[in-house]
Amino acid sequence: MAKKKFLLLFLLCSLLPLAFAQAFLSLGWFGGATTNKGQWLTEEIVLLPKAEGDVHWRLVYVSDNANCDAACQNAHYAMQQVYTALGRKQQHVELWQSGGVQPEHLLWQTSPVGVDALQHKLVLVDLNGLALMTYAVSADKAQMVQTGKAMLTDLNKLLKYDRGL
Repeated sequence: MAKKKFLLLFLLCSLLPLAFAQAFLSLGWFGGATTNKGQWLTEEIVLLPKAEGDVHWRLVYVSDNANCDAACQNAHYAMQQVYTALGRKQQHVELWQSGGVQPEHLLWQTSPVGVDALQHKLVLVDLNGLALMTYAVSADKAQMVQTGKAMLTDLNKLLKYDRGL
């Protein structure tokens, strides 16, 4: 009798955690270990030409507006704050605007065709010109400060693991 109890208790202790783990995964209760703050793009979009020199990452504000409204100004402000906060890592990052009017303090290019999904968003672009992550742009300055912090977190993480391939 003691042998059967031991075997039953052993099987219960071994199989119960596996059953719980399977239930968590299949029911979607486990969120995973995502640490990025931005939204990963699911499709491949080449937004900029290949980077030259020591630049590995580019922050791009995509807009087709002819004039810069409050959201545009907040996006430029957040980009400048992120760039300043990078410190010595600034040499690996460029600030761009795609479309709209050419700002004085950003690199600029005309808006490429087929990037409607990226309109009025901040986009993180790798050295090959591939858009990887997007961040929402808001007319609310406090919200843009939070977006800037999120961009800085993601950019620091990417710069830390970047090998410049």
